[in-house]
Amino acid sequence: MEKTNYKYCPQCNAEYEPQIEFCSDCNVTLVDEQPVDIPLDQIEWVEAGQFSGRVYGEMAGEILANNNIPYFLKSDFFTTAFNVSPVNVPGAVVKLFVPENDKERAEQLIMNISN
Repeated sequence: MEKTNYKYCPQCNAEYEPQIEFCSDCNVTLVDEQPVDIPLDQIEWVEAGQFSGRVYGEMAGEILANNNIPYFLKSDFFTTAFNVSPVNVPGAVVKLFVPENDKERAEQLIMNISN
């Protein structure tokens, strides 16, 4: 993993300034690191968890980032389409995606985060 001052979208590989948190095109959480050996568009992303709000999703993401596992968060259609924060929407779900080869390790790291 290559560490830079920029953030990257794990879906479209767009580069953003460090203060930006979400990709404006994909509406997913940006990551701090970009894999060097595999281009982001060639990574097989799989779901590693679901959370009942962005706060828990961000907590899980921070744990993964601290363990050098790239991730992104994706809100459900309702919260994404209407740009509503899933924190206060009953039943809103945030899904956490990681590269397929990191899934088992990611699930172990985030298993104790409440949903």
